[in-house]
Amino acid sequence: MTLRRPLPRLLPLAAATLLAFSPGWSAAETNPWYVGISQGFTADTNVFRVPDSFGKSKDIISSTGLIAGLDQPFSRMRLGAKAAVNWNNFVNNKQLNNTSHDVLATLEGSTVERLSGDVMLYDRANLNRYDLSSAEGASTEKDVLHVTGGALRARVGLVTTWTLEGGYSFEQATHSLDLFTNRDVRQGAVNLGIRLAPSDLWSVRLGVRRTDGTYPRFVSGSTGAVGDDFTRDDIDLSLTWVPTGNSKFDARLSNTKESHSVQEQRDSHGWTGLVGYDWTLTGKTRMRFQVARDSGAGRSDSDLGLITESSDTQVRDSLAWKTTWDATSKISVNSSLGHSRRKLDNAFSQSGGGVTATQTSTARDRLTTLGLNASYEALRNLRFVCGVYYEKRSVDGDNNAGTTYPYDVTTGMCNMALTLR
Repeated sequence: MTLRRPLPRLLPLAAATLLAFSPGWSAAETNPWYVGISQGFTADTNVFRVPDSFGKSKDIISSTGLIAGLDQPFSRMRLGAKAAVNWNNFVNNKQLNNTSHDVLATLEGSTVERLSGDVMLYDRANLNRYDLSSAEGASTEKDVLHVTGGALRARVGLVTTWTLEGGYSFEQATHSLDLFTNRDVRQGAVNLGIRLAPSDLWSVRLGVRRTDGTYPRFVSGSTGAVGDDFTRDDIDLSLTWVPTGNSKFDARLSNTKESHSVQEQRDSHGWTGLVGYDWTLTGKTRMRFQVARDSGAGRSDSDLGLITESSDTQVRDSLAWKTTWDATSKISVNSSLGHSRRKLDNAFSQSGGGVTATQTSTARDRLTTLGLNASYEALRNLRFVCGVYYEKRSVDGDNNAGTTYPYDVTTGMCNMALTLR
């Protein structure tokens, strides 16, 4: 018996139960834990992310969810956890109905001396809206991307001028649809660095990173799967500067060398990094600007955690701007603007028959994203969020057949979450 259909009908009963057992809407203390339910609706104008000439498929998606969380300090440690599971149902494309989840657990701690650290574990699964490199080959089947990972970070010298930092992170991403299993990836990264912080106003860090990974089924044939093993070595120079009480500047410049056992066209040696600026205009308005350059394999925040990137991407240059405005104590408005340009190839789309560096074709495209949403906390345990988002991809030049193509999509969503704390 499936739970998908009864759940929406149980929402009124569940809401009443939460209200009945709630300790009070305006209780002075907040419990370290919460549990709740959520219901959302999303309208999507281009479900399969295809160009206009291919025929867009519009749909409305209902997402019914359960949520829970914990934030519990004890002794010199703090345990945090968040979990959400959603039953997602499409009105028109019912073959895409799926169950998604997102689980995150963190543990932070320090000793009486100068040792501190944190641990992070996560597991999430979501519908993969992957667009194939050729619109004619776009799949309308369900593909669920499952990502599991974790990271460990340790520091020696927390309150001293010099701090020694190191850590390890691991991530595995797998696709449920056979068509995309050649994009499955496993990767692990170790980093070590030393930080100089003469004052609270600025610090600089010099570190090294080593990433080892593999696409275990990059080429599949009658004799079995052939994996593409890759390594990435980074020398990082990072800077954090707080010029004023309402601004913060952060930057990282990395000398990056990447090598592949099969995809020789992706071997590279150059510079990656980012520049970011956080600005608090007023007590109610905050902004974040960021410019970044990175490759697809081994992408990381350098200190904690790996980041899954589109497997087609060789290198991406991106610009992001985010703004948060707390209109009132209950209403918050968020806006975002992003623009990126990437260099990519069609190796994964062609790898069924085997690929060499001379067989792949490369291309460049641009992606622009706009977003606006507002949240309203009607009560301490009741929150509403609505937003609209726009995404447009354009292609540079005309020699991109079989590698990338243009499309645009607009989505709108509204979500309600009711929690018991």
